[in-house]
Amino acid sequence: MTDPGRKVNIVVHADHVAQTIDGFGVNINARYWNDGKLIPTLDLLRTDLGATLYRVDIWGKSNWPDPYSTLGPVALEPDRLARLYCGPVFRGGWEMMRYLNANGIEPYLTCSGVVPAWMCAADGVTLSDLERFCDMLVSLLVWARREEGLRFTLFGPLNETDIGPPEGPFVSPEAYTRVLALLDRKLNALGLDDIRFVVAEQARFDATYMRAILAEPAVLRRVGVWGLHCYSEYTPEQFREVRELAGATPLWMTEYGDLEQSGEREWYVAWVMTHRLFDLLEGGFHGALVWDAFDNYHDHDEAWTIYGLLRTGLRAYTPKHRYYAAKQIFHFVLPGFVRVAAVTADQGIRVLAFTDSERRRVTVAAMNAGTETVHLNVELRGFLPELQHERVTYYRTTATERCHTIGTIPVQGGNWPFRGIDASLPPYSIGTFATI
Repeated sequence: MTDPGRKVNIVVHADHVAQTIDGFGVNINARYWNDGKLIPTLDLLRTDLGATLYRVDIWGKSNWPDPYSTLGPVALEPDRLARLYCGPVFRGGWEMMRYLNANGIEPYLTCSGVVPAWMCAADGVTLSDLERFCDMLVSLLVWARREEGLRFTLFGPLNETDIGPPEGPFVSPEAYTRVLALLDRKLNALGLDDIRFVVAEQARFDATYMRAILAEPAVLRRVGVWGLHCYSEYTPEQFREVRELAGATPLWMTEYGDLEQSGEREWYVAWVMTHRLFDLLEGGFHGALVWDAFDNYHDHDEAWTIYGLLRTGLRAYTPKHRYYAAKQIFHFVLPGFVRVAAVTADQGIRVLAFTDSERRRVTVAAMNAGTETVHLNVELRGFLPELQHERVTYYRTTATERCHTIGTIPVQGGNWPFRGIDASLPPYSIGTFATI
């Protein structure tokens, strides 16, 4: 039996503005720079996927001065650190960041994984020597800025300290705030006033760490981005809580994805990840970074993982289904766009809309989670009049299509009652309509 489908009206209101979009991107393992052999992959992520945000972890653990915890505080002597920062692992990280800089991107530097045991309490996993830990981090920032001349302002000092090893040491919200205060003081003394923190990047989605940091105004001024992680579904109330606490400071989902590890449910993963991306954008987030750019071995947890947008092969990185699903948003929603209201009475379809500051360009993304085709009629209101005489390009990802170009459609249709963007969206599909 042929599916007749149903008509779905959508009205996009350009004057009803939510958040400004900072961009989308990836977490990326700098150890795969490989003397520049990663450049074609970086170019693919940048120009095809549309990634503009890059979270770079160079060493993989926060123990680079003393990986085996045998040296003690002598490991922080400047000469020892200089040799490390000139060594092959850091050299690859600096070069990757330099390449991103050359292409107009300022990555943000982050540290994750365990610290030397002598920086911890008797349990070996709770950070206690905050002073020396901060000295270690500051040495990294100073070298990156002054010796390597890299352009970046954002720094993530700790990772998932609410769950501890192997993601990072255990650090309570109160101790985390003390770490930020120490870093602030040390960076001020060195004239690095423009470095801003991405915090608190905890594993559990709640506001515990945010509230502790918000209670310290001196620390709060250093917060450039509130970063959270997402590997499951959260309620609108949870998103509302962090959005209201964030105030004017941007909210980024600095890790989002799905932890399915069989590799046999790729379309499922692509769909779920896109559903979560819609959730966080509806929840007011300004940016999102996928975990992970490509399949790789992660030093912090000493495991090979297949969470990447790209499948890693022998000297080859191949886009997965999840890559193309992410591209439906990443490529067509540019930094500086704003999310605007997209209204429909139909409960079976999700829709997001974005435009530029001049209301000259538009991107509408939709997910049809139903079992029948929907015939969309998308009306644009509040945009520049000339936009009504243009055409959008329709891109679609389904179980068998991968950000496939379907065709171009007039913004204003002539076939009543389909007088807007007139397009059909099959069951379980992701569609994007864009003028860019």
